[in-house]
Amino acid sequence: MEQPHDQRLNARLEQSFKDADKAREELTDSLANSMATNCDLLHHGLVSARGLEVTTEMYRYMLAQLLRHPSGEVRAQVLNAFNSSMEKFWPRKQNIHHEVKPAE
Repeated sequence: MEQPHDQRLNARLEQSFKDADKAREELTDSLANSMATNCDLLHHGLVSARGLEVTTEMYRYMLAQLLRHPSGEVRAQVLNAFNSSMEKFWPRKQNIHHEVKPAE
């Protein structure tokens, strides 16, 4: 049977792990938001400096490089991000079946 001291120690350790997990999640969110902001600023700078067509070609090249990355995890994450972006900006049309009227 555990002593009260051991139970308190275990509870403190468990709380420490929970706090560390929470801090890690907050840091990850903060880094992701910071990176997104920097990417937005970079994008606008590139478009201003080089134009939309050149910037689009650069993104196309970068996406192709990432999709050919030797790490399967990187490829899977890039493909997942690409697919969710497609759904956001070009959502699939709902399956609306139009009734075809026979010719008279």
